[in-house]
Parts: sequence; C-alpha cells; structure tokens
Amino acid sequence: MYELFILSKLLHRPMHGYLIQTILNFAVGPTRRISWGTLYPLIKRLEDNGYIVAVDADDDDPRGKKRYRTTEAGRDRFIELMNGPGERNAATAELFRIKVGCFGHVDRELKLRVLADYRNQVKEIISHTISMTKQIEAESGLPSDETRFASLALDHQKTVSESELRWVESTLASLTHTETSARPAKRPRIK
Repeated sequence: MYELFILSKLLHRPMHGYLIQTILNFAVGPTRRISWGTLYPLIKRLEDNGYIVAVDADDDDPRGKKRYRTTEAGRDRFIELMNGPGERNAATAELFRIKVGCFGHVDRELKLRVLADYRNQVKEIISHTISMTKQIEAESGLPSDETRFASLALDHQKTVSESELRWVESTLASLTHTETSARPAKRPRIK
C-alpha cells in the first residue's frame, strides 16, 4: 500500500524522504503515523528494485536532501499495483482510498475496475454482516446483553458498508456519465 502511494507521488515530481513522510502521514490520517523505520527501508527497496532513482538536489534546498523520482519500471509497477485487487484485510479500505487518490495517473477503464472491485468487496462485507446478524439472533443460548451489543456492532458495520456502497456506485455512475457526455453526439444521417 505504501509502495503504491510513494510511486504515485513521485510521478508528480521529485521529493525527498521527509516530504514523502509528511504527505503520507496526512493521507493515512490522524491515528496512524509512518515511522522512518518503515519509510526509509521501503524507499531503499524501491531504489534497489529500480522503481525510483535519486536525482540531483533541488537548487532551492541548501541542505541538499536526496530526492527521488519514479522510473519507467516504477511507472509499470505503479500500474501493476493499481490493477491488483489487494488483499482483503483490515487495510482494504485504506488501500482503496490510496488508489482513488491515484486516479489522476490512470485511464478511465482502470478507475472503473478499481471501483468495481471495491464495490464487490463491500457487498461481501454487507452479505457477511447480514448472515452474522441472523446467526446471532438465532442463537438462543447467548446472554441478552451480548446479543444486543453484538447486533448493534453488526448494524454499525452494515450501515457504514451501505454508505460506502452508495458512494462507490455514485462515483461509478458519475465516471460513466462523464465519459458518455464527453463523447460527441452522433449526428443522424441525412438522406
């Protein structure tokens, strides 16, 4: 996930590690921080794999910090990561947000694929949540408070997922509509 983020940011312009860390920390939100112990080994690995390369220091930077930019191999890796569905785990939503933030670098078809894949994942979560709710309600041996609060937690998950699903479907419709309206209208043939 962080690999994708770094490659996308370095497509815009060369940056040094401190700026990458600052932007990445803004992107992942207030409860998560990317440490130097995580970031610099990742930058080193990207450089060793030929995905990024160090460039000359910026003339405006008197300290001469090492800056990086994405290579052609890095652009290919970026597209590969954007195309990949990613693992389905606790970081799935965060990866999706990062991918959406990278939409400026990809074509319409890839945007639609990313959105459709996430829509399918959210639908699976909703389906699972409904199934779990039914199981809890059918379980007669659970204490009433346990049943009530487990159902409440599942209702929260379902409500959040349904909201995400509406957003994804609206964004898909918007992208589809934008593409359709951007095409010139076909003129009827005159006989």
